[in-house]
Amino acid sequence: MNTDQVNVALAGVLDALTLVQEQLDALTASSERIEATHKEIVNRLDTIEAGQAAVTDLTPIFEMILGRSIDDREIMKTQLGTIATAIGFAHAAANGNRAPLPVAVASDPLLERFILTQPADLLSDERSLTDWRNAASAASTAELIVLLNRQYQPSPTDTPETRVLRYRLAALTRAEIKGRGAAPPAPPNTTVAVDRTASACMIRSHQLSGLWRAGESAALYSEPELAGAIDLFDDAERRLGSAAGVDFPPELVSLHSDLATRIEAGDRPSISDSGAAYSNERATAVEPSKDR
Repeated sequence: MNTDQVNVALAGVLDALTLVQEQLDALTASSERIEATHKEIVNRLDTIEAGQAAVTDLTPIFEMILGRSIDDREIMKTQLGTIATAIGFAHAAANGNRAPLPVAVASDPLLERFILTQPADLLSDERSLTDWRNAASAASTAELIVLLNRQYQPSPTDTPETRVLRYRLAALTRAEIKGRGAAPPAPPNTTVAVDRTASACMIRSHQLSGLWRAGESAALYSEPELAGAIDLFDDAERRLGSAAGVDFPPELVSLHSDLATRIEAGDRPSISDSGAAYSNERATAVEPSKDR
């Protein structure tokens, strides 16, 4: 296993151990809350004369204790499950079995710090990652810094899937910049957009549709929310037999326009929309002559 693989595994293990400590702290805080409630009951009993302490007066307190205990147990069960999965993947990585964390785990708020600072996955054959590695290597350092800042910016229309992909792509951009001896911008404090109002989502969708209509560019491949549309378009392109440097058939022109309209309306088309399974046989090199 090479140095990058070892670093990825160690990063995952260390982050998981940190999360374990955080959960122990959470358990301690939970115990302290319950203890404080117990003291409240004792104080109330002390201030109520014997014989006048109605059971109904204490019922809300007992219900609160029970509710908190149940909530805390459920929260801890979910969080410890997330930690266990993360540790399992870290252990697998240490043994050479590399695989990204499931979206349900990677998008958990507990792993936000790791997602923001994760090492670059330089070995994945996923279309979105291979295309972006190629596009990033051909872009200037100044352009990469601009694109990294965009990738770092949480989107109000992100789904768990695009949020996870956003910071996997950002890790590649960051590694490319560092590899050239330049300093990348610092990552944000959160992966979730503060403003997720309807107007913010509308503005974001207009930005993405404009990027899609502009056609082939490094920026296109750097954008996780357009990854599904690229997959869908490429699938149609393969099935219709279009080649680089050849005019698109009318079906592709129509599809490109339709995708732009859907993106602008807030939709995020994906390969599942085509009804055909995605094939990994597609060439991963970026083809500047394409017009998406």
